[in-house]
Amino acid sequence: MRYASITSGDFTLDMSKIVLGTMIFGTRLTEKESFEMLDYYVAHGGNCIDTARAYVNDYPGGEGLSETIIGRWLKSRGAREKVILSTKGGHPSAYDKKTIRLAKEEVAADLEESLRNLGVDCVDIYWLHRDDPSRDVSYIIDYLDEFVKEGKIKFPAVSNWSAKRIAEANAYAAKAGKTPIAMSQIQWSLASTTKEQYGDPTMETMTREEYHWYRESGMPVMAYCPQAKGFFSKYLTLGEEGLNEKARKRFLSPENVARAQRVKAFGEKNGLSPAAVALSFITSNPVEGFAIVGCSSLDQLKDSMSGGDFVIAPEEERALYGD
Repeated sequence: MRYASITSGDFTLDMSKIVLGTMIFGTRLTEKESFEMLDYYVAHGGNCIDTARAYVNDYPGGEGLSETIIGRWLKSRGAREKVILSTKGGHPSAYDKKTIRLAKEEVAADLEESLRNLGVDCVDIYWLHRDDPSRDVSYIIDYLDEFVKEGKIKFPAVSNWSAKRIAEANAYAAKAGKTPIAMSQIQWSLASTTKEQYGDPTMETMTREEYHWYRESGMPVMAYCPQAKGFFSKYLTLGEEGLNEKARKRFLSPENVARAQRVKAFGEKNGLSPAAVALSFITSNPVEGFAIVGCSSLDQLKDSMSGGDFVIAPEEERALYGD
């Protein structure tokens, strides 16, 4: 497993480049299966667990369930000091999915609930799950800085924020002497897509313009859906018929089909599965990338982690992408 260090203020995290996503813990995965996946991930070098207060909040009893299972695993394994905890707040509620909840009191309440669910006093990385462009960045940075000073979070981070908003926030933080945004979490994969294809205007995807900013700024990115819903694995095995409706809408395009053939050739040459190639594209990138894997079985996790040590050279990355 490869690692990279990220620093914010007095804190440094040495984080595995492959991050375990836990959205379906307690729903499609039982608690026993979730524990098995966590055990395997940590035993094979993974050390960052990503969850969220809002995961499966449209599932009866689902809100906070992923965090609660992780909390029970941490206690049963005595594993708090072995892992980096990453969770999120400020997501719209299950009852009003259009209203972003980024008032200080809303985020503070989410954070307190996450701490209780996880059974910890502090989380390592705390993400705002969405942005609310109507709120000034100074207001948001100010309360995130308070959470850091209170010892409840170490690294403030944002999910689904544009590069422009992150730049504005960190410019204010530098001027005001406040804790800056340390990381960004957006949809990023070798198979390109857009937020219009996703059908969600509140999310952000990695465009060429955003990529240029991340490359220039040095901001680390934790990529969600880095395997593009299994696009390469499924397309190369079963063709279009192997893709579900979401994968077709989001990722089926001539450019991604062409990339699939390059992924196949590269994987065969280097002894890597399509899933491992897709993850290595993120973890080897000139932009400091960490890839979140959300697996529905232990076999899928094993496949995803099989390329954890592999490094794709910059010229190979460009060739895979088609630049």
